[in-house]
Amino acid sequence: MRTIKLFSVIVILSAITSFSWAQTVSQSNKSLYKAFEMSASEGLNLQAAAKVGIQPVYGIFGIGTQFLSEDYKWAFGLGIGTHLMKQEKQSLNLEYMIYHVNQNEIWTDNYNNLQQVKLHYSRRLGEKVSVFGGPSLNLNIAENKESFGHTFESTFAPYDIYSNIGDNHTVKGWVGFTLGIRFDK
Repeated sequence: MRTIKLFSVIVILSAITSFSWAQTVSQSNKSLYKAFEMSASEGLNLQAAAKVGIQPVYGIFGIGTQFLSEDYKWAFGLGIGTHLMKQEKQSLNLEYMIYHVNQNEIWTDNYNNLQQVKLHYSRRLGEKVSVFGGPSLNLNIAENKESFGHTFESTFAPYDIYSNIGDNHTVKGWVGFTLGIRFDK
């Protein structure tokens, strides 16, 4: 758990650093990367993400909701990404995201975390518009011990191919797919 918290701090600092660098770099610099995307997946049914950085690494801020379930869930998160391949008409991106998942309330006090590794292939449709899609590896880690006066049980995972219930945390993992549209420069 300590490793996850440490990595979370590193991702947050990386996103802030990428944003700071992006503000100081001239708009004409071709290494500047800015993008906004909207997508759908099985975990976060609708999501939006803003990306900014200096190529090849960029920071990501994302927000999403899972509305195709019995109870209301929303999440926000930070991440880091890179272009494995970037050509004029297509690209291949590898991204890592950490989300805090809120369930049935505006803010969930319990630890309820979604971690994703995404591999997205995108194809350019116009000067600034691309469609993208690709697989994701998902891991939902939720605190299951009694805290804040109740026992918390996360229902975020749409299904699981890996599950482990420990004394303090429940872990569920699954493979997913994301499809979306990107507006970038």
